Amino acid sequence: MNTRIRLLALMLVLIGALLSVPSAVAAGGNHADKTGRIHFIGLSNNPKSNSGDPVIAMGVIHARGVDKVVNNHKDRFVFPKGVVVVKHHRTGQGGHFDKKTCYGVFTEHGTWRAVGGTGAYATVSGGGTYKVKGTVVGCKRQPDLFQVRIDAIGKLSY
Repeated sequence: MNTRIRLLALMLVLIGALLSVPSAVAAGGNHADKTGRIHFIGLSNNPKSNSGDPVIAMGVIHARGVDKVVNNHKDRFVFPKGVVVVKHHRTGQGGHFDKKTCYGVFTEHGTWRAVGGTGAYATVSGGGTYKVKGTVVGCKRQPDLFQVRIDAIGKLSY
């Protein structure tokens, strides 16, 4: 019984230590401490939109921003503390469309890297991979439903 209590106490101490790590990171630190994993999530429900859709950053940057498309291979993620400029390169894509049901899906994947920034992210660097998943419903030029989600994961420093 004593062994069980000791193991339980040890587990509780370890869990407490692990839970305190995000609090320490959120509290800030010096500039050199800003390195870690990043997950950008881009969302859109407008097939005509190529700029101004929300982008969520979770990880070393934790904020909501806006995706400003520069061109087919570059975006500016505008956050409250600065901008992260990202270049991306498609390495694959796929999809299908059923003309009878007017339902289609598309995918894309590739690599990305941070190539510049402003404000708090002026010294940004890093990169990773991304995946795009999209759905469209409608046989007309303007679909009845359009959804796209971009997930980009990697490592970032600033």
